[in-house]
Amino acid sequence: YLQHKILRRVRKSHKNRTCSSIYQSIAIMSTSAPPGPPPQAIALDLATGNWKAQAVRSFVTTNIAGAMEDLCKTENIFVSADKIAEAADLHPAATYRLLRFLSTFDVCVEGPDKSFKLGPVGAVLTPNNPQSVASAVEWNASLTLAVGLDKFDTFLKTNKSVAKEAFGGKDMWAHFAENPETFAIFQKAMTGYSNEEAFFLFNPDLSPTFDLSGFKTVCDLGAAEGTLSLFLAKRFPDCEYILADLPEAVARIDTAALPPTFSTEAVNFLDSVPKADAYVLKHIIHDWDDENSEKILANIREANPDATVFILEFGPMPGPNVPHMSKGFDCVMGVILSACERTQEEYNALFSRCGYSNAKVHLLAGGGHPLYIQELKPVTE
Repeated sequence: YLQHKILRRVRKSHKNRTCSSIYQSIAIMSTSAPPGPPPQAIALDLATGNWKAQAVRSFVTTNIAGAMEDLCKTENIFVSADKIAEAADLHPAATYRLLRFLSTFDVCVEGPDKSFKLGPVGAVLTPNNPQSVASAVEWNASLTLAVGLDKFDTFLKTNKSVAKEAFGGKDMWAHFAENPETFAIFQKAMTGYSNEEAFFLFNPDLSPTFDLSGFKTVCDLGAAEGTLSLFLAKRFPDCEYILADLPEAVARIDTAALPPTFSTEAVNFLDSVPKADAYVLKHIIHDWDDENSEKILANIREANPDATVFILEFGPMPGPNVPHMSKGFDCVMGVILSACERTQEEYNALFSRCGYSNAKVHLLAGGGHPLYIQELKPVTE
């Protein structure tokens, strides 16, 4: 549309002159481009992505999601924006404007007379949905992460984390240590990822080749609140589980509510890890550069040279021009932590340097889920 509008203006003001080469190029584009939004619209949509992020964050943090979960009930009936606003203690007009915006992304569905019900996206943002990703949304749209990503230009000049520049001379982990409320949001986000991902690991139809049944002790390294292992224990009840994480993370675990086969251990896995027969590392290796990733795997090898290691990360990263969550996460990991997502070749090289071979790859939902599992076995001489 914009291309044709430009051409009309050019032709009107240049009746007897030839269009410049740039407008000729636009004319060619307008006749040869595939159907769909013009490039300008796509560029603007990318640039305004933060609008959507903050809107969906507010849907969670102001408890509109919780209010709609209660009001719409299991039948998911339409409820007026005024009632939703009253339940969440918000301004009715502002609430309507937000819900109208979010209805364009299937977060909610607008009905007659400014009424709404939950959409499929909104349903997984409610507090009582066992597969809720609300906490992950809260973290990814948080001011803390935005402050770091605001330094993207600096990262592009150095390929190093800009966290110290963004957080007053401290890296992300030091910033967390001094800001426990921010660390709590981050930990909840990790639990949110676990809620959604553990569903696939718990269900043998969605992860048929993944198997922990042959291991006596399983260490969930970087366990956060232990959500992943609690799901795994339902599928593999004969294993004993060790929830290992930093002291401030372990302190958040309700140990009284854990099954008798569970224990906790406060560790810094860059220094040491508990001994176990198998180790599960979910979204751990992508938090670190190669040097520190090698330290983690070396500490596992030292604790038990015969242990099997399961690496759970987004991937496998596809080739050029193919969209995948791992490519976006790779940029964020670089900006915030000097870390990275990796191609399969890069993972295999890392594992080989640490004395492991990638024995098996487990895809979730037949490859339909962006998470995958790499099963590492120690290389024996």
